[in-house]
Amino acid sequence: MASASSSKIQRSAIVLSSAAVRTPARSTVSPAAALHRVISAPTRGLVTCPQNRTLRSRLAPPCSLQTKSAPNTKSPRQVQTRWNSDEASPIKLREWGFEEINAALPTSTPTSPTHKPVILIDVREPAELKGTGIIPSAVCIPLASQGDALYLTPDEFETRFGFPKPDPAESEGEPAQMVFYCKAGVRAKAAAQMAVQAGYNPANVGVYMGSWLDWERHGGKVEKWEGDDF
Repeated sequence: MASASSSKIQRSAIVLSSAAVRTPARSTVSPAAALHRVISAPTRGLVTCPQNRTLRSRLAPPCSLQTKSAPNTKSPRQVQTRWNSDEASPIKLREWGFEEINAALPTSTPTSPTHKPVILIDVREPAELKGTGIIPSAVCIPLASQGDALYLTPDEFETRFGFPKPDPAESEGEPAQMVFYCKAGVRAKAAAQMAVQAGYNPANVGVYMGSWLDWERHGGKVEKWEGDDF
């Protein structure tokens, strides 16, 4: 009996020892050590935000350093300037009206008062003049088709147009006044500004703002246009 009990006890001990080998013993880790392992573990695809929360990187806001400019620093403003506009050009040309133009026209009446000489320049196209006529004594220098006319030399100008190039200084006494007109005043104003750019004295350049429409409305004298196309 004693030997049977001893062998039974030995078999139980062998079973217990084999079970101990298969089941690893649990290691005892303190809470502080466990927290250290979590913090030091690699965080692939994770971003730690300032609020100590761990979020996925696609949801985390970008962390970048932004440099702000000084509060008193102002960026330069760009200013666009329109050429040939009233605001951009300090030159103010004289504006003529119907009464002034009519009084300055040459007349054969001996008792008529004398006026400053005026050179009337119609800047409309010849096709327009054939339908309406021109103001008496005016010459035609088309602005659209002959934009370089006032930049030509006197010889080149006369060869092209068949009459001398307008020159206010050549008149007897004080210089003549060059007065530009068209149909409604827009082309006349552009031509007058072009004359100044070409070297004419602004004091001798003027614009009939009402132009042909105003002249016709007031019943001004009309002269038939018999010139050639340029």
